[in-house]
Amino acid sequence: MNRICPIFVFMFVVLSNVYAQNVTTIQKENGDFQTVINATAGGAFSTEPHDFTYFSFTSREVLEITDDQASSSSEWHVAFKRSEIRLNGGVSGPGQISGLNLTDGPDIISMDRFDNINASDIPERESFLSDGPALAINQWYTYDPVTHIISAAGNVYELRTANGLSAKFVVDLLEDAGRSDAGKISFRWVVDEGADLSGPGQSATVDVSGGAGVYFNLSKGEEVVIADPAASNDWDLHFSGYAIRLNGGLSGPGEAGAIPSFQSGLTFEDITKANEAGGHYFADRAGSAFSTDGGEWYSYDTSTHVLSSKNHVYVIDTGAGLVKMQLLNYYREVEGTPVSGFITFRWRPIDEQLSTIVRKTGWARLKYIVGQQ
Repeated sequence: MNRICPIFVFMFVVLSNVYAQNVTTIQKENGDFQTVINATAGGAFSTEPHDFTYFSFTSREVLEITDDQASSSSEWHVAFKRSEIRLNGGVSGPGQISGLNLTDGPDIISMDRFDNINASDIPERESFLSDGPALAINQWYTYDPVTHIISAAGNVYELRTANGLSAKFVVDLLEDAGRSDAGKISFRWVVDEGADLSGPGQSATVDVSGGAGVYFNLSKGEEVVIADPAASNDWDLHFSGYAIRLNGGLSGPGEAGAIPSFQSGLTFEDITKANEAGGHYFADRAGSAFSTDGGEWYSYDTSTHVLSSKNHVYVIDTGAGLVKMQLLNYYREVEGTPVSGFITFRWRPIDEQLSTIVRKTGWARLKYIVGQQ
């Protein structure tokens, strides 16, 4: 076990606050590192675009780079923006970083789980996940493993369209669904320039058989042909296979997002105005080990709108070695008020190779800062 003197802890905290305003890292006496990341990104209701905050385990610092720069950089390992977490691999970056949730089940667990994880608990690298698309509309169909029948789930979503209009949407029926595509998809929607979603719904059917992809404009109520989807706001939904993509976030340049209103017990008829249950519009994004089909790294209380960590333990393959990581908190008090987007997590290299790199980098950084002072 590596121990570190209190003087070093004090100096590192102070110097981190001075030289890395978006991050504070301390090393505890048991050898664990604890980091607080400023991932507020302008606040929960910001309408301005904000970059992710990029962190390196080896330097224990935030890299002052933009999203565009990060897309071609291998220097960062993990990135944060509000509750979204990315790893530098797959669709998120060139670093080939991957991760794995070591905790089974969706429930909140004891924080002590972190202390009991060691190298013998780590599965083969084939089990690790690189970042891939995580679609906001992702629970619109069900699969019966007994009958092997795929059918519409009837789950309603509140939508924001590519141009910022309010809408609600539900898939009612699948016909000729096969192994690779959903066949004919029948759905209903209501769209409004204001907040009134009580009007009569419109309905349509799109055919994605044989690998076809269909772009759909909710305001026009029709399929549209898009020459350049990455530069067009003339589509809201894209149907392909068993994927429904929104024109926003990872999938397009628009403002489209979705709220899974069915999770609050609402039906299509229950929703009469925009944001009926309250909540955040989720855009299509890059999903990582922190966001899988088993759920997010956090639980969200729809009545209090408070986000709580599930305390799950993740292992990250940095390429130079393995790191175990546990997210602890999403809030930090600022002038007596809890502010969301300040993510606290603890982490520790699992193998000696990476531990040595982190120690050397930390001492080199400290010597440099002291020398500058």
